[in-house]
Amino acid sequence: MSGQAATPLGAMRHRLVHETSVEVPDGAGGVRRSFIAVDLLWAAVETVAAPAEIADRPGAVLTHRVTVRAPATVAAGDRLRLGARIFLVEAVSDPDMRGRRLLCQCREETP
Repeated sequence: MSGQAATPLGAMRHRLVHETSVEVPDGAGGVRRSFIAVDLLWAAVETVAAPAEIADRPGAVLTHRVTVRAPATVAAGDRLRLGARIFLVEAVSDPDMRGRRLLCQCREETP
């Protein structure tokens, strides 16, 4: 095990929408990227880093550890939505390598 305690199932109390990106032709020879919902997941959301400033605009970046039950198809580049909050998935791992949970390192930008 990775030295990190397993997340109890009772901690997975947030219902997140799993979204993945799709590219749609923009009619001018390029593409426009948007996100579509692919699944609903129960998850535990834990803030792991204090807000950091965004250099070019007001707001802050929070880092979160989001644990979801596997099997799930969450991949880096996807996002998880909790109401108006959006968690951008930066990395995904299977912490105990048993295929029961996925640990997602996520970034949330706040206005």
